[in-house]
Amino acid sequence: MAATPHPRTVIVQSPSALRETGGVVRAVIHITVWSALLMGASWFPHRNDGAARPAATAVDEVAFRELDSEAQRIYRQTLDGLTEAEDVRSRAGEWPPVEALAARNVPPFATDPIDHAGYRWRLLRDGTLVNYVGTPSVAGKPTYVIAVLEPDPGTPIDPQTPVDETHHKLRDGTILHVSVWTGPKDLAKPAATPAFEDGWRRITMAAP
Repeated sequence: MAATPHPRTVIVQSPSALRETGGVVRAVIHITVWSALLMGASWFPHRNDGAARPAATAVDEVAFRELDSEAQRIYRQTLDGLTEAEDVRSRAGEWPPVEALAARNVPPFATDPIDHAGYRWRLLRDGTLVNYVGTPSVAGKPTYVIAVLEPDPGTPIDPQTPVDETHHKLRDGTILHVSVWTGPKDLAKPAATPAFEDGWRRITMAAP
């Protein structure tokens, strides 16, 4: 019998395909990151024989579950804000300023009625290093830093790199190294890893 040719599917995109694609990308990143976070948060040691133990936090880290409710809320907002900023970076090729994100009501950059610490955010850049820094107006509250490190121009893209807590992927496949930090004082210049000696800790979902 003659082989039956396989049917071919042709996808016709509407003029709004770019916007729809952006929504899909944001949703995929959001689901991937939060799935990883929730799985990490539910990983408890159930045995005393040393088997199936959770990963311990490093000296320059603080576990999400150790944060108070306000800090946990801000951390979740930083992940939402980072997802939106990454989408703009993918589409426009530039990281959006804080004012643009705030105008779109993107947390944590937009005005928050329950933010009693009066956080103010600003964008710091140094080549491939990007920081969104949130400093409080109230003394005694911590500063937060969303740190993003892009690869040097011309660096080959590794398609095998997984998307996880510290690795995010842009639409073109570019892998970003990301992290969220909390510390006792403002940051004068952008940093990929703020100094442990100055009290900075990376927030992680690893169990303590």
